Amino acid sequence: MSADSFIAEPFEFARRGGVLEAEVLAGSLVRLADQLRPTGAELAVKYRVSGERIGDKEFLVLQVRAEIVLGCQRCLGDVTFPVESRIRLLLVREGDALPDEDLAEDDFDPIHANRNLDVLALVEDELLLSLPFSPMHEDCSMSSGEQRQHSVSPFAVLGKLKRPV
Repeated sequence: MSADSFIAEPFEFARRGGVLEAEVLAGSLVRLADQLRPTGAELAVKYRVSGERIGDKEFLVLQVRAEIVLGCQRCLGDVTFPVESRIRLLLVREGDALPDEDLAEDDFDPIHANRNLDVLALVEDELLLSLPFSPMHEDCSMSSGEQRQHSVSPFAVLGKLKRPV
């Protein structure tokens, strides 16, 4: 992990309006790498973190851009899934309670922040949450042999056994 993947003092970073921009290889994000096709490991994930203070609250704005290569669940081929995400994160001191889930404001997610905030973990979380549960091509069609194989009912053999000879 490089030094630019951590924010030493996230509350101070947000108060002064700090900005961190970098990119990382998708395959270096361990939890994400399990979801990727082998060709997807070399793809770059670009991210930008900026801090902001609104009233007495500190926020991080995380932007993530990538094209992730996943396996199509229908044809098993490669499918490229573009991710372009922007999320606001409310910084909450470690040990303090996170705001209630039923708050009227729905434009941010609260996170516990402490010294040396791992930005790559936030990027990886956002990518994992953005991925489809069952990736497929929009216009995926199986080969004609597979279609024919699936169109024959497995109970067709029983029908032949039931007929008198």
